[in-house]
Amino acid sequence: MTENATTRREIPARFRTILADPPWDHQQSGRKGAERHYRLMSLERIKAMPVADLAEENSHLWLWVTNSSLRDGYDVAEAWGFTPRSILTWVKFRLGLGSTLRNASEHVLFCTRGKAPVKFKSQPTWFNAPVAAHSVKPDEQYPLIERLSDGPYIELFARRRPPSTRGWSIWGNEVESDICIPGYPVPSDHRHAPTERGR
Repeated sequence: MTENATTRREIPARFRTILADPPWDHQQSGRKGAERHYRLMSLERIKAMPVADLAEENSHLWLWVTNSSLRDGYDVAEAWGFTPRSILTWVKFRLGLGSTLRNASEHVLFCTRGKAPVKFKSQPTWFNAPVAAHSVKPDEQYPLIERLSDGPYIELFARRRPPSTRGWSIWGNEVESDICIPGYPVPSDHRHAPTERGR
């Protein structure tokens, strides 16, 4: 099989920008909950991920949170070695689920580590984009992040390869991951395992 440009490119050891959409287990069970679509992770297991080892000394984290996991997001960002700086809200203009108020928004925590200023200083704290399938984040997030943050880029818990020419790396259960994360196996890890001949 011929390798494509994506599999041939060199994967950085560390990344300057990390995008993550964890499978929060907070209020995600039930007949219409997220657990019907993918496996959830406990807050402690998310916090324990060695994300700090993936990040450059001066780097950005864009961390998706739900309305009910907003507080947890701050704890996760700090456990990963980042300082939360601002909230970017995805306004959906469509009523979603909710046990109290009906959700029509999701949020991304913008966090920094070290000295990592943004490249573009006119981004408002909200954006609008169409809603797709359950939990799928809008493609608009990639050019927005690229406008503010430098690469190399990686998306954790990815569900597809980003529609970008900036050479994003990806990791997750539903994709052919570009990296392995110790203690957090995903189906594509076999690609990175040494062959019998190479051992």
